Amino acid sequence: MKLERLFECKDSKLYKTDGTQIEVTPAMIKKISWNDVEGAEEVYNEQFLASLRDELKALDDKGEFVFIEPVYDKKGALPGQFINAMKHTSRRIKDCVSVIGFAVPDEIASDSDVVDFYTKTVAEKHAHYVFFSKKNCGSDIVLY
Repeated sequence: MKLERLFECKDSKLYKTDGTQIEVTPAMIKKISWNDVEGAEEVYNEQFLASLRDELKALDDKGEFVFIEPVYDKKGALPGQFINAMKHTSRRIKDCVSVIGFAVPDEIASDSDVVDFYTKTVAEKHAHYVFFSKKNCGSDIVLY
């Protein structure tokens, strides 16, 4: 299922596709722990992901929107493992209209090659996603 793009990034700000600027608020942030998504490498917690999907589908029904802010809580793990976990997460919530996109964790935001790989990998089948960051890591990423 391919979802229609509802939001876009212009000059590091969030807009609806009709050009209306949207203020990013704390209520739009849905934090998820990497440890909750993935126990051991490539061992995903499908129960957690199903619950997350149910929660996001409930937001669909209310017409509310969020972006996923992954908490990078595995010390010493390689960014590639994190990126694979978030790609898996995006596949499990692919039909949730309420998801604007994903945040870039601070732990990878300073490496432009890793950020590029992360955004391309997570958006591979989700071209409608917008990416967010607390650090300036590209004009095509919303600052929040």
